[in-house]
Amino acid sequence: MSIIVGVDAGGTAIECLVERPEGVVHSRGAAANARTAGVDRAAQRIAQAVQSALDGLGADALAVGAAGAGDPAVMQALERALRGYFPNAALAVYDDAAIALRAAVPHGDGIVLIAGTGSIAYASVGGVAHRAGGYGYLLGDDGSGFSIGRAAISSVLRSYDARVPREPLFDAIEERLGASNAQSLLSSVYRAEDTVTQVASVAPLVIERASAGERTATKIVQSAANELVDLVKAVVRLGQAGSSEMPLALCGGLFAENSLLTYLVETRLAADLPLLSPLRAVASPAHGALELARGLLR
Repeated sequence: MSIIVGVDAGGTAIECLVERPEGVVHSRGAAANARTAGVDRAAQRIAQAVQSALDGLGADALAVGAAGAGDPAVMQALERALRGYFPNAALAVYDDAAIALRAAVPHGDGIVLIAGTGSIAYASVGGVAHRAGGYGYLLGDDGSGFSIGRAAISSVLRSYDARVPREPLFDAIEERLGASNAQSLLSSVYRAEDTVTQVASVAPLVIERASAGERTATKIVQSAANELVDLVKAVVRLGQAGSSEMPLALCGGLFAENSLLTYLVETRLAADLPLLSPLRAVASPAHGALELARGLLR
């Protein structure tokens, strides 16, 4: 039996699955975003996670979905670096959105919409990949947890200036961030160890309050839903897939539970793109990488 390895090397953590004769072995490692940590450091962390799961065995095939690998130069550099660790394995590095798609739609055409801390839509149509969004928190990630959190925190700051009236949501945000005025709120955000995660941590509060009908929260969530659906519409246009039935996987923390956000996204998708079949992804992206690793041996 061949030993195959699938890896989800994300900006938060590495998840590694190794299919061995006795079953699937799981291991985890530190974050490995090649853009922020560097290609060599990312490759080292990925190799450590894989070697831990292999426990002395050799890999026949290794597929890695990596944060930052949407850039072809990063993808190729990371693949070269990993070949130094696994010279005898059939090996390929993929965009991390690609493995998220294959975790939900193992074969054929399909689309994945990822909404977590960041956001991106990714489609595979006729073997050709198309992306929309995924430009990071500074220039993109529309409709994401960071985007929702940023809009809500901005509203709190505006309330300190008496530009908007106070709402119960603002009290919840202050409690979450340990703030009571503009300066303490700014300190909580800008001095956080991970500002992006700190801002995105507010998103669940906003979604919860929106589902309860609070005005500002509802407006923010409505805007986020529109942005997320627009990402899907963009990859449908890019792939010229508007006239085809196709599965659409909804992945990421913002889709983990039913909410006003999920309702709005699914309702607009049904109205604007009725041929798509939305499904909630249940398998982790590492399972998609494992499926792609199997394909390297076919």
